[in-house]
Amino acid sequence: MRRSALIASILVLAVACDKQTQAPRDTVAENLTDLSTSPTILFTVFGSREAPKLAPIGVVTTTGLKPLALDDAGWRELDSVYFAAGRKLPVYRNGGAIGELEILRGMWPEDSMPLYEVPGCSRVVPQALARFADPSIFEETVEFLASSAPLAQPSDTRPFPADPEAQGMTLASAVAAAADIGAEDLNGLDFHARWLRTGVGANGRSLLASYIDPDAGDLGPGAGSTAVLVLLAEDSAGTFNTSYQHARVGEARSVDFRRVINYADLDGDGKAEILMEQWRYAAIPSLVLLKHNGVRWADAFSVSAEWCTDQRR
Repeated sequence: MRRSALIASILVLAVACDKQTQAPRDTVAENLTDLSTSPTILFTVFGSREAPKLAPIGVVTTTGLKPLALDDAGWRELDSVYFAAGRKLPVYRNGGAIGELEILRGMWPEDSMPLYEVPGCSRVVPQALARFADPSIFEETVEFLASSAPLAQPSDTRPFPADPEAQGMTLASAVAAAADIGAEDLNGLDFHARWLRTGVGANGRSLLASYIDPDAGDLGPGAGSTAVLVLLAEDSAGTFNTSYQHARVGEARSVDFRRVINYADLDGDGKAEILMEQWRYAAIPSLVLLKHNGVRWADAFSVSAEWCTDQRR
């Protein structure tokens, strides 16, 4: 499975409304995000459970997310307000609120050096260093979501069905066959299946199944061929309908990989949005947000994981 240490490389963000749209090279003043209105901002929480970091993703709206568009002064303002030491932010995992974290320091405190620097880069998007009240309850490495204001999460305590692996493998085999991905292409890949409490479908849950190369992307040699398969499906009366699929096979250097990071209801409609990572060999990864449109899961927002914002000026 792709090591979560790679998440650290995807979390300083050049944003785009969708994967086809590139951020403008010059920021127009009238298009800047107005931080004076205290918009709710979504953050990724990543890294060690003992010293997690945060980075901004976008602005939460009633319809999902929209890009953060800020000039140098705006990024400084975001850092001083949203990453003020002592501020507490709600945290989300697997479709539910799991408590708070506390900001220890922002990007540019007056009495210290910047939290991080990129060699040869004059403009970077801020991160913050935080802490959990009891980090021992989490895994060694975390990948959560956080927001600057609480986001109500649906309450659903219905138990999940047992053995998602068997059903997930059946669905994955069908998707693979339709995409001309053979059994030999899946050999050696990591298979995972689990239920997500998404609020979608008759039972309010989605089945996630995936085959992912453990050496995908820059962790591997970039040679030979490989495949990736990620699917989501909902069941009703025992019948499963595949509502999302990402199936690719080809040269290891050219395959676009995807995996689910975490999910939460961002717009208050009772259905979760799913945050994914997309990457390929020797390329900058991105974050992709999936939203259910009533029929299928579809890309609704993407974030190019660029540490340095100099290139956008």
